Amino acid sequence: MPEENKPDRSNEYLANERTFLAWLRTCIALMGLGFVVARFSLFLREFSIITKIKEVPAGSATNSLSAILGMAMIGLGVALLVYSLANYVSAQKAIAEGRYMPRHNIMYVATAGLAVFGAIVIFYLILLS
Repeated sequence: MPEENKPDRSNEYLANERTFLAWLRTCIALMGLGFVVARFSLFLREFSIITKIKEVPAGSATNSLSAILGMAMIGLGVALLVYSLANYVSAQKAIAEGRYMPRHNIMYVATAGLAVFGAIVIFYLILLS
């Protein structure tokens, strides 16, 4: 195809990059929050010492639940990071070939996953009280 007949797709490329960067920010936030949740039991132990409430034992269920939830969030952040890179690369190729079609599957999966995760966190908080 001659150079003058090629459509300008720079806006599509830039939008794809913005989408990728938004996914990266989401992954960073998810992994950071996962770290905080994993270390929540340490906060509880320190808080109990300061307020002179009975100490939370080191091997308690709270510690292991916090660690599991935190690691699950970090794992989800890493999985989304890998997915976002794969999605970015495939979208770049599709844009270059002029056949890009948006995918909505990840929106449904992410929404359902976050709803389930929210329910697990609520259950965890109920256990703490």
